[in-house]
Amino acid sequence: MSFNKVYILLAMKRIAILVLLALMIIPTAEAKRRETPEEIERKTRHYSGWEWGLAGRVNLVFYELDYMRIVGQKPVSAYKSLAKMGGNIMLTGGYHFDNHWKLGFQTGAQIQYNYTTMPILASLHYYYGKRKTCLFNFVDLGTNVIFGKGLHFGATGSGGVGVRLQSPDSDMKYDIMLGYNVQMCSPLPVIKEPYGFDRRDVNRKALNQSVFIGFGITF
Repeated sequence: MSFNKVYILLAMKRIAILVLLALMIIPTAEAKRRETPEEIERKTRHYSGWEWGLAGRVNLVFYELDYMRIVGQKPVSAYKSLAKMGGNIMLTGGYHFDNHWKLGFQTGAQIQYNYTTMPILASLHYYYGKRKTCLFNFVDLGTNVIFGKGLHFGATGSGGVGVRLQSPDSDMKYDIMLGYNVQMCSPLPVIKEPYGFDRRDVNRKALNQSVFIGFGITF
């Protein structure tokens, strides 16, 4: 094949790509151009004040560290790679300072494969753009409580990305979230016979790492 023919074929390929791109871009631009000011206003968010809702997550725990120390003895640690399921259901609340920043809280029940905790979290969200349907990032930090022979406190942290879906004519907001969670708990030690240790002399910690998908509804 001659050089001229190769050049012509490459030029035709480039033209075809440009035409396809134009066919994709022009309808989008036309749709945006056709939006009236009233339609744009209906799709624009004006967040301020408090909002309340419910949220739930499904967790895949992929790593566990179990640490135990008995007074007078060397600590023992066990590391495991896992594929265990967990999750939570939470009551959520938050205050919008403007269209982008929301500071709030969450509390509910976190169910792991081997114990249940009550997380108490502070949450920070950042929403992108101006439209009601938008992307956002979030960070949660706080403690978790295990009940049983006293209160046992741990720590919890998570973060990720989400998308908020909202109809222009509705106050209901639906969130889909993907993220990563670290949970450190203080579960009760398991002491079996013939060992006679006092539980107060045993310090046990459990650290779980997980990824999750979450769903939320806000009013």
